[in-house]
Amino acid sequence: MPKGFGSTQTIRTTNKIPEGYQTLFDKIKSKSSGQKKSIKWYRAAVKSESGAYQKNFNNKGSTDVSQTNNELRNTTLEKHFYMFEYQAKMRWLPYYDRFPLVYVLKSKGSEFTGINLHYLSPKKRMIATKKLLQGRIDVPKACFHKYLHNHVQEGVYIDLAQAEWDSAILIPTEEFVKSVNGVTFPIDKRTVWKDTDDAFYDKITGQSK
Repeated sequence: MPKGFGSTQTIRTTNKIPEGYQTLFDKIKSKSSGQKKSIKWYRAAVKSESGAYQKNFNNKGSTDVSQTNNELRNTTLEKHFYMFEYQAKMRWLPYYDRFPLVYVLKSKGSEFTGINLHYLSPKKRMIATKKLLQGRIDVPKACFHKYLHNHVQEGVYIDLAQAEWDSAILIPTEEFVKSVNGVTFPIDKRTVWKDTDDAFYDKITGQSK
């Protein structure tokens, strides 16, 4: 976002925003006054806004995505879209995202699997999200990851209302890092996007059932 957060254009897809409704994207954009901020600032802004969300720690079995507001959960549900903080095991990973944005495909027991759209550039996220909203999966394998619940910081997930999916993908909270001998190094997100692009046609496609 070379010209600042305010220059980002949101493309609406199949979901509709109720009149007067302010998305998380809208609120953070307003806070930033259209100026480019640091990743740390954006993540703090997301945390600040999410503090007002309703806690829903009971509905563990539902895959209903008709919720009209963002919620906080202590687990993941299939076909829901989440933001959360993560500390990965680095044994086989060249790098990982500390603040994933994940569409959950499978959630069982101590782990869940999903599509982290941060591995795609913003324009390609829009295309992938439009398809997800239509019930279709069409993304590179590089976006598919398994996560462990006990590696999620504070054990809390921001469950995004479906009306927010195509704007939340534009909030620049991705933070890619690698760890070598206990020392953590940042990885430029453009390097990650290039890696994904290099294998872009090695995809998984299908219906989101």
